[in-house]
Amino acid sequence: MNLSQPITYHNERNDENFVIPEFTPTPPAYSDLAMQFILIGNMRRAWIQHVYWMRMLLISIAEKLKDQEDVSARLLLNPTDIANIFGVFYTAEQARIIEDLLSEHLQIGTALITALRDGNTAETESLKNQWNINADQMADMFSSINPYFDLEEVRQMLYNHLDLTTQEIMMRLDGNYAADIDAFDQAEQGALLMADYFSAGIIQQFPNRFS
Repeated sequence: MNLSQPITYHNERNDENFVIPEFTPTPPAYSDLAMQFILIGNMRRAWIQHVYWMRMLLISIAEKLKDQEDVSARLLLNPTDIANIFGVFYTAEQARIIEDLLSEHLQIGTALITALRDGNTAETESLKNQWNINADQMADMFSSINPYFDLEEVRQMLYNHLDLTTQEIMMRLDGNYAADIDAFDQAEQGALLMADYFSAGIIQQFPNRFS
């Protein structure tokens, strides 16, 4: 998988095909490559788990499985995992805000799956709006702590994540499993891109920690 290449997929926001910008996530090379590999690996693992456990919860809610409570509990550990990575470089308060915003993101997503499954149109539109507001808040937060986290680039990555997750949910609920799987594959690739973007920005901001 070459993350330096742009990703093209369907965007439900404007019903057109578009391309994720090339964010050149490859981090600069400093002498302590081991520390870079640790950060990149931890960041990738956390964001991959984010989309994997969200998918498992989607399947659980869509099919009304008995494991929904346990899967949801596991998913909600993910914001702490991601916040802990950032907490190595930023203040405890900054890490806590990241954790809270990610937790809200997952809680809204969980409610959205249920609303779409149950055909609750009004609730669905309200939750989509809340999801966008939460994404804006996350973009603001990330860009405020690191000059290499560009506000609009982070916002676009988060919006893309929401669009693909929504597409995945809708295709799953419609029984269009091929399209559902395709949306998930692209959400996975987007998560890896986002993880590498954050890692590269941290390495650029704190070069002394990797020299």
